[in-house]
Amino acid sequence: MCDFLLVVNQVNGTFEVREDRMQRYLDKLQVTLHRFKEWTLQHVPLQQNSEADALTNLGSSVEDHELKSRTVVQLMRSVIKDGHAEINSTSLTWDWRNKFIEYFKNGKLPSHPKESRALRTKATQFILSEDGTLFRKTFDGPLEIYLGPGDTNYILREIHEGTCGNHSGADSLVHKVIGVGYYWTDMSKDAREFVRKCDK
Repeated sequence: MCDFLLVVNQVNGTFEVREDRMQRYLDKLQVTLHRFKEWTLQHVPLQQNSEADALTNLGSSVEDHELKSRTVVQLMRSVIKDGHAEINSTSLTWDWRNKFIEYFKNGKLPSHPKESRALRTKATQFILSEDGTLFRKTFDGPLEIYLGPGDTNYILREIHEGTCGNHSGADSLVHKVIGVGYYWTDMSKDAREFVRKCDK
């Protein structure tokens, strides 16, 4: 679904492509579309198309040099049935693990020297496994799985109110998350917000 009628008609072959730049985009798209057995592209007005809007916002929030072939982008709450994938992309999230994964796999560093130095320093706290899982090193315990944004809410909910949960406070919740082997950058802030919203 796309909110730009001209693009929809050009991709579907209804309109002729006159601009060289648009033709280059269309050529790249055709390569991707050939990988699918079946596909459709429909025009939907912007106000009715939150998926296209979310994808647009995601794309414009990331610098061009940060987008690489192995970039991790979480498409949360995806539902697949009868061979069709339906994605609620209003919750598309830029994954904070990307910069570390790119650094470990390809040696990619930010162009700014200060950011580059900070990333190299912080990267010493992490290990990338062969299957692409990012782990955080600890001083006195096992490696912790460095979670992406699509996984954090589930972990907080399970530990806070799951089978063994006791609706503890934010600091206690953070300690429990670390105790079971998980970590992410804003876990303290996320835990405080999660506990504050808990109606029990």
